[in-house]
Amino acid sequence: GSDPPTASARGCLGGDAIEQVCRSNGAEQIIRIDGRGTRRPQILEQLQTLESLPDGTPTWIILIGHGAFDGRQYKFNIKGPDLTGQDLEHLLAGLGERFTYLILATSCAGNIARDLEGPHRVIVSATKSGTERQPPLFMSFFTEAAQSAEADQNKDHRVSLEEVFDYSEKRVSEWYEEKGRLQTEHPLLLDAGGSGNLARFAYLSTPPEQSYRSLEARQLAPERTRLEREIEDLKLHKQDLTADEYYGRLEKLLLELSKLNEKIRELEGTP
Repeated sequence: GSDPPTASARGCLGGDAIEQVCRSNGAEQIIRIDGRGTRRPQILEQLQTLESLPDGTPTWIILIGHGAFDGRQYKFNIKGPDLTGQDLEHLLAGLGERFTYLILATSCAGNIARDLEGPHRVIVSATKSGTERQPPLFMSFFTEAAQSAEADQNKDHRVSLEEVFDYSEKRVSEWYEEKGRLQTEHPLLLDAGGSGNLARFAYLSTPPEQSYRSLEARQLAPERTRLEREIEDLKLHKQDLTADEYYGRLEKLLLELSKLNEKIRELEGTP
């Protein structure tokens, strides 16, 4: 068969999640679901609209938030009744044979990821099993990769989903090693039921050189991403610190980030 159509999506890191996904091809459908502010009826309604799209429409679904596994089933935690693994299975079954890219940026997602695997689908999970319960950092690196020339392994000036995954998996491992911590998340990529290379031909973005006008701003972008990640990690481990330690470190990081953002704005000539 032919290569799957290109998917162009660029995420901007804000807090612990992607705040926006930018589409450059109007024929494609990209849905981001943030578990912090959405209820089950709205999610199901949003997802069910996908079934009415033309069969050839590539579909991207990104779940960001907290997942749980009770030993029997995966649940995506939201306000009110949770979204279940069975809900996701039903949704994907209704999408037929269109190319579908599901990004499960949650804890405990690896268990349901294998149940959702199938032809014409790429499933990316931040965690490899239902027992990896800690909030994952994977999506932070995923976003970084989608904007990184370093992730462009074959130097074709495009960043594929496979390249983004490989970069993110490597950076997650390096991050835990640098911190001297036991790695509590192991990303998982399941590609077309194990029979294809869909992720190799699904493109998320061009490298970030197009994101900034000035060379100096481009060189500062990785440092901004690092500071944002450090802030998120600090928040996750607040309970391990005294109040003075926590707020002291947070103030220092926020001040550094504020100064860096101001410098980038000056270099870019933006208010």
